[in-house]
Amino acid sequence: MLRLAVVLPVFNHGGTVQGVMREVRGLLPDVPLVVVNDGSTDETGRVVAEMAQGDAKISVITLERNGGKGAALLKGFAAARELGATHAITIDADGQHDVQDILKLLEAAEEHRHDLIVGMRDMEAGGGANVPTASRKGKEFSRFWLRVQTGQDIPDSQCGLRVYPLEYVLGVKHRFPRFDFETETLARLAWAGVRVRSVSVKCIYFPPGKRVSHYRPFVDTVRGVWVNVFLVMRRMVPWPFRRLTKLDPAHEHLSLDKWWRWGTWRVAILRVVATGTSNSGLAAAFAMGVFIGLTPLYGLHTILAIYFARRLHLNVLAAVIGSQVSIPPLLPVWIYLSVGMGNLLVNGQWLALAHWSEIRSGMIPAMLLGNLIVAAAISALGLFLARGLLYCFRPAVARE
Repeated sequence: MLRLAVVLPVFNHGGTVQGVMREVRGLLPDVPLVVVNDGSTDETGRVVAEMAQGDAKISVITLERNGGKGAALLKGFAAARELGATHAITIDADGQHDVQDILKLLEAAEEHRHDLIVGMRDMEAGGGANVPTASRKGKEFSRFWLRVQTGQDIPDSQCGLRVYPLEYVLGVKHRFPRFDFETETLARLAWAGVRVRSVSVKCIYFPPGKRVSHYRPFVDTVRGVWVNVFLVMRRMVPWPFRRLTKLDPAHEHLSLDKWWRWGTWRVAILRVVATGTSNSGLAAAFAMGVFIGLTPLYGLHTILAIYFARRLHLNVLAAVIGSQVSIPPLLPVWIYLSVGMGNLLVNGQWLALAHWSEIRSGMIPAMLLGNLIVAAAISALGLFLARGLLYCFRPAVARE
C-alpha cells in the first residue's frame, strides 16, 4: 500500500492557493499536505498560515528567498519522507489542475509502484483556446529531446501533476533548481531504470488577464534549451548511470557490443520501417550520422555512429547511413570545403587547392575549424532534406 503525502510548492499564489489547498484536503482528508512557500512576497504566506491553522495534516515550510520550483519540491520531498511517505503527489498552486485527476494518477501508481506517474495535459479540450502557443511548442520540443535522452516517449514533461516514488527521486542528483528541474528529473529517473508513465489529465488555462504565471519568456526559454543540451551531452559521455531499480526489459536497446551481428541490424531495419519510429527521430539520426561522417576520424565513423545512436536512443541504421557521406568519391569535396572555409575564417580569404601536396601542417588547425563549420552546415541540410523526404513517403507518422 502506498503511503502518500501531497507536496504543494507556492510562489506568489495568494489568489489561488487557498482554493487548491481546500480541494486537496477535501479529496484526500487523511493524506498529509506539505506546503512549501518559496519566498513569496504577496499574501501567500498569510493565506497558507490561515489554512494550516488547526489542521494537523498541513505542514508549512517557509523559505526566506525564492530558490525555484525544483528546490522547493526537493524540500517538500524530504519533509514528506520524514512523515513516512513512500510517494509524493505534486500539484501546482495556480489552479490549472483539476484536483480530481489526482485519483487517476493514484490508480496508476497503485498498479505500478516503482514508476513515476506524470500527467499528460489535453491542450485541445476545455480551455484549449487559451493555451499559449509557447506552451504547445515547448511541450513538443521537450517531448522530442526526452525521447532522445531517455528512449521513452514522455508526451508532457512540464505537467506539475505527478506521483513521485520518493526513494528514487531523492536518490538521484539534481543540478537545475527551477522549472527545468521537472525535465531533468524525468531524464535522471529514466536513466536510473525508472519507467515514466503518462496519464491523461485536464488542462485548465485561464484567459491571459486571470492567469497566474511566473514564466519569463527569454530567461526560462534559455534555461529550457540549456537543460536539454546538458542532458544530451551527459547522455553521450561513456560513463555509466547509477541504477536505482532494474530497467524495464521493454526499454532495453541494442547493445554496442552486438553491432556486428546480423540480428542487431535486422531489428534496426525493422525499426526504420515501423510506424512507431518517428520521422523526426529518423531525420535526427541521419543528420547526426552525417556530422560524424564529415569529421576527420577516418576509420571510426561507423563505430561512432553506432555508439552515439545507441546513447541518444536514435535509429542505428539511419545514423550509419548518414555517416557514409564521406565515402571516397565525396571525400575530396569535404576536404576542399574544409580547407577553404578554415582559411576564410582564419585569414579572410578562400583558399583553393590545386594539389593535395599543398596541404601543410600549419593549415591543420584552420582546416579543423573549417571542417566543423562544414559538418554542421551539411548535417543541418541533411536534417531538413530527410524530414522533407520522410514527410512525403511516411505521412502517416508526420505528426509527432
